[in-house]
Amino acid sequence: MWAGQLLSNLGTQVSLYALGLWLFQQHDQLSAFAAVAVVVQLARLASLSLIGRQLDRWPPRRVMLAANGLGSTCTLGLAFTLMMRPATLPPVLLCIGLAAAAEAALVVTWSSQLARFVSTEQLGAASGLFAGSDGAVVMAAPLLGAVLAATAGLPGVLVTDSLTSLIAAACTLLVAWPQPPPAPLTTSAGHGDSPQGGVRHALSMLWSNRRWRPLLLINSVVVGVFAAVEIALPAWVVAASGSKRLILALALAGLGYAGGLWLWARVPRCHWLGWLRVVLMLQAVLLTGAGLVCFQHWQGVWFLAVALFAAAVPVALGALQSLWLCWVPLALQPRLFVGRYGLEWISRLVALLGMSLLADGVIPPLIRGSFWPAWLLDALGRGPGRPTAMAIGLLGWVLLIPLWRLWRPLGRLQLDENR
Repeated sequence: MWAGQLLSNLGTQVSLYALGLWLFQQHDQLSAFAAVAVVVQLARLASLSLIGRQLDRWPPRRVMLAANGLGSTCTLGLAFTLMMRPATLPPVLLCIGLAAAAEAALVVTWSSQLARFVSTEQLGAASGLFAGSDGAVVMAAPLLGAVLAATAGLPGVLVTDSLTSLIAAACTLLVAWPQPPPAPLTTSAGHGDSPQGGVRHALSMLWSNRRWRPLLLINSVVVGVFAAVEIALPAWVVAASGSKRLILALALAGLGYAGGLWLWARVPRCHWLGWLRVVLMLQAVLLTGAGLVCFQHWQGVWFLAVALFAAAVPVALGALQSLWLCWVPLALQPRLFVGRYGLEWISRLVALLGMSLLADGVIPPLIRGSFWPAWLLDALGRGPGRPTAMAIGLLGWVLLIPLWRLWRPLGRLQLDENR
């Protein structure tokens, strides 16, 4: 199951990157490239709003088969359309939106069923594979997308994506599924089995619970920060130092990420929460340092920071996924994970738009002003890429402030968990 969904996720991300690159080449506007990411997030949220209240009532195996089938059909149809005649932007975005809506149902269903396939002792390793594979796909997709688009063309990329969805569907058919848990009558937050559903109702249930609320907050902040770093770091490095430094940075990030996966596999269950707080604190400090120009010139320190930040990503994501699976009852996970992922995708959308606004529209005019003291400008710098670096530095505070406020609530939860 994990291998099939990993392959399908990789195919989806590769095709999305190739589509964004193709739209950028067709329209010569960065907004066309960004339109793919925006449409994906909006389609995911719309899908959860429409079908979220039914996901805990539908057989999960059929949901995953239907989602893989719809995704395969959309990408294959778009591939044939592009081979037959030039496509305009609206049909392309429509197909992307339908595929993203199917992916939303797939992600929520697979995440909420993960604990049924593994024992309690294996839950940490399974969570690390589930959460860590997303980061690995994000890192590999741009390179694979560019290579496949150059060799097979965009239709070839889309056909490959369609085949990966079919392989994932075949894996879903071949796996023996465990018996589903009985439907709950009440939640631990005191909510009864209400006819309401969807993202808003799930978020309300999560927010009203003392244990789930801090986890929901820190999860949404972490996901948003990571999404912003994904687009900001390459833009900063290319603008400031060129593509050669970016290639080296990505290679070190890949090594660091692999080291983080190895580390997470050795974190014991009782230390999940402690490791989450430590790695998030480390990442907040590293991001804050990106706003200072001196670290950009200290190449050894800079590359070490890139590797350390990447190593902390799978540990943080694995810890969050493990805590979700442990603290939310298994029978409630399909319903409540609708709210969890809905807020995650909202955070991603806000992070993408906010980072672009900060780096392109807010910070450049501010640093051009003459009212700043000389020592501050010397510390922040004014060279190419510095606005993006300053925006990354602000991300450190975005991560640090919620973590600081939630430090004690998370600590109390850890004490409760150990009793």
